[in-house]
Amino acid sequence: MESPVGEIDFDVTTWANKAIEASGKKNTEVADLLCLTPASVSRIRKGKQALSAEHMLLLSRELKAPLPGEIPQEPSRDRQCLDKELYLKALESVVEQNDRKPAHQRMNQFEILESVFFVYEALVKLKK
Repeated sequence: MESPVGEIDFDVTTWANKAIEASGKKNTEVADLLCLTPASVSRIRKGKQALSAEHMLLLSRELKAPLPGEIPQEPSRDRQCLDKELYLKALESVVEQNDRKPAHQRMNQFEILESVFFVYEALVKLKK
Protein backbone atom coordinates (compact mmCIF):
# COMPACT_ATOMS: atom_id res chain seq x y z
CA MET A 1 0.00 0.00 0.00
CA GLU A 2 1.33 3.40 -0.94
CA SER A 3 1.74 6.15 1.69
CA PRO A 4 -0.48 9.23 1.34
CA VAL A 5 1.13 12.29 -0.20
CA GLY A 6 3.29 14.21 2.27
CA GLU A 7 3.72 11.26 4.64
CA ILE A 8 7.23 9.99 5.33
CA ASP A 9 7.76 6.30 6.02
CA PHE A 10 10.52 5.61 8.58
CA ASP A 11 11.33 3.52 11.65
CA VAL A 12 10.63 5.67 14.71
CA THR A 13 12.45 3.30 17.08
CA THR A 14 15.66 3.42 15.03
CA TRP A 15 15.43 7.21 14.72
CA ALA A 16 14.88 7.65 18.49
CA ASN A 17 17.77 5.32 19.35
CA LYS A 18 20.15 7.13 17.01
CA ALA A 19 19.08 10.53 18.36
CA ILE A 20 19.52 9.46 21.99
CA GLU A 21 22.84 7.70 21.36
CA ALA A 22 24.23 10.68 19.43
CA SER A 23 23.27 13.02 22.28
CA GLY A 24 25.11 10.96 24.87
CA LYS A 25 22.15 11.28 27.24
CA LYS A 26 21.07 8.45 29.52
CA ASN A 27 17.52 7.09 29.55
CA THR A 28 16.89 8.91 32.85
CA GLU A 29 17.87 12.25 31.28
CA VAL A 30 15.67 11.60 28.25
CA ALA A 31 12.83 10.56 30.57
CA ASP A 32 13.10 13.89 32.43
CA LEU A 33 13.07 15.75 29.13
CA LEU A 34 9.92 13.97 27.94
CA CYS A 35 8.20 13.84 31.37
CA LEU A 36 8.18 10.03 31.19
CA THR A 37 9.60 7.28 33.35
CA PRO A 38 12.99 5.75 32.50
CA ALA A 39 11.13 2.45 31.97
CA SER A 40 8.95 4.11 29.31
CA VAL A 41 12.04 5.41 27.52
CA SER A 42 13.53 1.92 27.64
CA ARG A 43 10.33 0.45 26.14
CA ILE A 44 10.34 3.14 23.43
CA ARG A 45 13.96 2.33 22.56
CA LYS A 46 13.09 -1.39 22.32
CA GLY A 47 10.08 -0.68 20.10
CA LYS A 48 7.63 -1.95 22.73
CA GLN A 49 6.00 1.45 23.31
CA ALA A 50 4.99 4.03 20.73
CA LEU A 51 6.71 7.39 20.61
CA SER A 52 4.15 10.16 20.17
CA ALA A 53 4.63 12.89 17.60
CA GLU A 54 4.90 15.38 20.48
CA HIS A 55 7.79 13.42 22.00
CA MET A 56 9.46 13.05 18.60
CA LEU A 57 9.36 16.80 18.15
CA LEU A 58 10.75 17.39 21.64
CA LEU A 59 13.57 14.90 21.04
CA SER A 60 14.32 16.47 17.69
CA ARG A 61 14.54 19.97 19.13
CA GLU A 62 16.26 19.17 22.42
CA LEU A 63 18.73 16.60 21.09
CA LYS A 64 19.36 18.54 17.87
CA ALA A 65 18.34 15.46 15.85
CA PRO A 66 16.62 16.32 12.58
CA LEU A 67 13.38 14.52 11.86
CA PRO A 68 13.35 12.39 8.71
CA GLY A 69 13.03 14.68 5.71
CA GLU A 70 14.24 17.67 7.72
CA ILE A 71 17.52 19.36 6.83
CA PRO A 72 19.94 19.45 9.80
CA GLN A 73 20.49 22.95 11.12
CA GLU A 74 23.93 24.46 11.12
CA PRO A 75 25.43 24.93 14.61
CA SER A 76 25.31 28.72 14.19
CA ARG A 77 21.55 28.52 13.77
CA ASP A 78 21.11 26.35 16.86
CA ARG A 79 17.88 26.96 18.76
CA GLN A 80 17.68 27.88 22.40
CA CYS A 81 16.61 25.24 24.92
CA LEU A 82 12.91 24.60 25.07
CA ASP A 83 11.10 26.67 27.69
CA LYS A 84 8.89 23.91 29.13
CA GLU A 85 6.49 26.31 30.83
CA LEU A 86 5.81 28.21 27.60
CA TYR A 87 5.61 24.99 25.61
CA LEU A 88 3.00 23.53 27.99
CA LYS A 89 1.04 26.79 27.86
CA ALA A 90 1.04 26.65 24.04
CA LEU A 91 0.07 22.97 24.06
CA GLU A 92 -2.81 23.55 26.46
CA SER A 93 -4.12 26.44 24.38
CA VAL A 94 -3.98 24.61 21.05
CA VAL A 95 -5.54 21.41 22.45
CA GLU A 96 -8.30 23.39 24.15
CA GLN A 97 -9.11 25.26 20.92
CA ASN A 98 -8.98 22.04 18.89
CA ASP A 99 -11.35 20.27 21.30
CA ARG A 100 -13.93 23.02 20.79
CA LYS A 101 -14.11 22.34 17.05
CA PRO A 102 -16.58 19.86 15.55
CA ALA A 103 -15.00 16.41 15.15
CA HIS A 104 -14.67 16.68 11.36
CA GLN A 105 -12.71 19.96 11.67
CA ARG A 106 -10.25 18.84 14.37
CA MET A 107 -6.55 18.70 13.62
CA ASN A 108 -4.59 15.45 13.68
CA GLN A 109 -1.67 15.17 16.12
CA PHE A 110 0.90 16.41 13.58
CA GLU A 111 -1.19 19.49 12.78
CA ILE A 112 -1.60 20.07 16.52
CA LEU A 113 2.16 19.89 17.02
CA GLU A 114 2.78 22.28 14.17
CA SER A 115 0.30 24.70 15.73
CA VAL A 116 1.78 24.24 19.21
CA PHE A 117 5.26 25.18 18.06
CA PHE A 118 3.89 28.11 16.07
CA VAL A 119 2.18 29.37 19.25
CA TYR A 120 5.28 28.51 21.30
CA GLU A 121 7.55 30.53 19.00
CA ALA A 122 5.14 33.47 19.30
CA LEU A 123 5.16 33.20 23.10
CA VAL A 124 8.96 33.10 23.15
CA LYS A 125 9.08 36.29 21.06
CA LEU A 126 6.55 37.98 23.33
CA LYS A 127 8.52 36.98 26.41
CA LYS A 128 11.65 38.74 25.13
